[in-house]
Amino acid sequence: MLSKYTNIILVLFLLFLSKSFVIAQNNYSFSDKWGVGANIGLNYFYGDVSDDKGRIWNNAPLSGFYYTDKNFMASLSLTKAINKLWGIRSYLAYGKLSGSDEGKDMYFKSAVYSMDMDVTFQYLDYFLNRPETSKFKYYAYAGFGMFKFNSIRRKITTDQLIDTNGINNNGESIKPIVKLGLGIAYQLDKKWLFHFETTLYYTNSDYLDDFKSSSSKLEGFGYMSLGFIYKFNLNLNLNLHSGNDLWEKSKGTNNRTYNSGLKNKKKRKLHNKWKK
Repeated sequence: MLSKYTNIILVLFLLFLSKSFVIAQNNYSFSDKWGVGANIGLNYFYGDVSDDKGRIWNNAPLSGFYYTDKNFMASLSLTKAINKLWGIRSYLAYGKLSGSDEGKDMYFKSAVYSMDMDVTFQYLDYFLNRPETSKFKYYAYAGFGMFKFNSIRRKITTDQLIDTNGINNNGESIKPIVKLGLGIAYQLDKKWLFHFETTLYYTNSDYLDDFKSSSSKLEGFGYMSLGFIYKFNLNLNLNLHSGNDLWEKSKGTNNRTYNSGLKNKKKRKLHNKWKK
């Protein structure tokens, strides 16, 4: 029964995917529609060591904004638009995480690093068939990557060290992650784009806060950020002979007047001179 529903979902997804590429019509060339960008914002941890009990639906970035355990995070990105609707991005991110639980008399702090890739989809352009020139862009994204963390757990009352994870190779500090998110962007001009994003990161580790329990096996954090993208095209038309006058003349692009019979006249003159 499960496999039957899985096949139906897969067929519907493939139909949706093919329709989206039909709407987008043409893919961009490899050299077009690249971008580099940066984001900065706040994250909020969900897991065991949390006064909010780590419920993921209570700790989405917007709903958890008023909590105290917020930390700065920043990321750099490289983007490539495939067509009007689809794009791919790669990210490098760094930030801090923290959480506390007064009932357990413990808190933790962690430094986190992530390297991931995601796929973006312009869902409003898909459903409303909006023109590509629209200033506002509404998109969803999903991706995966690798996640590294260094966690330290201490007592709240005495600040005594309890345990560490991911420090000096103690414990499994590198884990796969999955990310899901929504974004809204404003196209300022042909080069600059500014956006707001809210992202949820999931990891299958129960040691992100250096505390394992039976109540929660899924830990991660929400990330709410502002950022920009600078767009550019790659110049792949390499002219290895630029600046060579002989090459330019052979291509016929030299603007100087060229007398094709001049060389023959010189030859005849020298020939007559030696003939005498």
